[in-house]
Amino acid sequence: MLLLEGRQRTSPRVDKDDVNTLTKSQIDLELAKMRNMTPQEAAAAAAQAVAEAEAAIAEAEEAAREAEAAEADAEAAQAFAEAAMKTLKGRSTPKVMIHA
Repeated sequence: MLLLEGRQRTSPRVDKDDVNTLTKSQIDLELAKMRNMTPQEAAAAAAQAVAEAEAAIAEAEEAAREAEAAEADAEAAQAFAEAAMKTLKGRSTPKVMIHA
């Protein structure tokens, strides 16, 4: 179990408060704003959207790496538990000695 103790996880989790669910009227309002943007404003909005998408991708990749590490930890723990069980079974098996 020492494998699990040394690794600390700081995983960015998405809370419901962090997720914006837009209503149809909110989406319509955003679309109306976009129609009235100057090319410079549209470019800035697009750059912001790209930056947010890249950040989300980076978080997803980090979460995938953490999941892979957790899976490896679980497999190692399972192998350790199986080895420990074999050792315990070997010790608890009574050895019959026949004296002649």
